[in-house]
Amino acid sequence: MSRVPVHSKLEFYRDVWYLRPQRRALVAGAVVVLLTACVPYVMSLNLTLIVEGILVSALFALATNLLVQFAGLISFGQAVFYGIGAYTIGLFWQHTHVPFMLTFLLGPVIAALVAFVVGALSLRARTFYFALLTLGFSQLFYSLSIVFYPITQGDTGIFGISLPEFLQNPVVNYEFVLVVVAVGTFLLWYVVRTPFGLSLMAIRDNRMRAQQLGVNVFAHQLMAFVISGLFCGLSGVLFIVYEQHAYPEILNWQTSGTPVLMCVLGGMSSFVGPVVGAMIYQVLEAWIGSVTQHWQLIVGVIILGIILVYPGGVARLVVQLATWGFGKKEKASNSQEGGEFHDGSGHRSVES
Repeated sequence: MSRVPVHSKLEFYRDVWYLRPQRRALVAGAVVVLLTACVPYVMSLNLTLIVEGILVSALFALATNLLVQFAGLISFGQAVFYGIGAYTIGLFWQHTHVPFMLTFLLGPVIAALVAFVVGALSLRARTFYFALLTLGFSQLFYSLSIVFYPITQGDTGIFGISLPEFLQNPVVNYEFVLVVVAVGTFLLWYVVRTPFGLSLMAIRDNRMRAQQLGVNVFAHQLMAFVISGLFCGLSGVLFIVYEQHAYPEILNWQTSGTPVLMCVLGGMSSFVGPVVGAMIYQVLEAWIGSVTQHWQLIVGVIILGIILVYPGGVARLVVQLATWGFGKKEKASNSQEGGEFHDGSGHRSVES
């Protein structure tokens, strides 16, 4: 009588879940990207635009979360780099004849250079004072965008920015934004798993001990600030692809607070938390904003309620519920299996 090892699907999924977390994350991310790519073909144009806005906000929130969660730096100046990315395309379009795709690449680079200067000055302070300095820079650039009217068009902003012909198709426009956001998300995911990312978390947890171990705290935090500024600038140029206009409000400190709110709402402890937070925030804004002009008050109350009920964030709650359900099904499956015995190799076996 031969013995055949019995492995239920549940056990196989458990092995994948616990033993290969990075591969599991990549597979899950690829599946999400493929499903999201189908949105223009199964949803209306209005819903597709909402999803496209979620994608842009998600990348902005992920870039901000690199500072907030992994570096332990609360910044209210990320709107500076977001706005610089948007205004780079707008200003080049209005005053020069530089090709759009070249300005699309220049936007994040210029934002990273500005982030280097702002970070080098702001990181000389810590905690609360660092947050105040970044807020001050945000208001400085906001004021400059209004004062230099001949260049920036002041309060009016730069509207009607022309896109390349291939981006004027709504479906192609959406897929282009999706691909760029997917690549940006993967790069940020990779950064936090490198030795550099681990050093950032060590600095966040115990700055003095990290210094004693030889970690250059200022250099690591400055590099994190520049990387965050680069991806905030990338989300800013994607905002132009999505909205086709740049205006001073995207440089305001309130715009910097929005991705922080998304991070808290979705859950900063999870990498995908800011994505979940961006989705919830944008859906609430679109849904309630279509009903009343006081949508900010209602959305604020809803978000406050979610945070008070579950401070860990919605993404963490979903993961815990999924883990609890997985464990419950596994326990039920084990209790229902009968006629099994171990063959000495660690596998349950049955006689065939």
